[in-house]
Amino acid sequence: MTITEAVEFAKKFNWTAADAKRAFIDLDLNKANEQDLLMALANFAGQELLNRQRLQAAQKAQVTRKKNEIKQIETEYQQQMEQSKQSIEEMQSLFIPVIAKLYRFSKQFGLQDPWIEAMLETYEQHHPKAS
Repeated sequence: MTITEAVEFAKKFNWTAADAKRAFIDLDLNKANEQDLLMALANFAGQELLNRQRLQAAQKAQVTRKKNEIKQIETEYQQQMEQSKQSIEEMQSLFIPVIAKLYRFSKQFGLQDPWIEAMLETYEQHHPKAS
């Protein structure tokens, strides 16, 4: 009997191929009959299979924990980005009007700066009531 035939036999009893191969690892398949295969499956189905299933459950729990951590980090990052954006907008709302007043005052003395004018024009387009 080949390992493929032994695995197909185990699949009839709803065993996975990987578990069947593990169950048959110490069995001499050349001399094995159905009774030997059933005994190997029954022996493996005890404590060893239970331990493996526990390990799989622990791995799944760890993956779930990591996914939840990543989701939490993404949420916190998004909140921090929103707070930063809001802080920048608040600072702009405070400083741009001051810059505008100082620039208008300094224009009387001949100061002209295209960068400042472009910045003020852009600000006024986005904040029309600030003018």
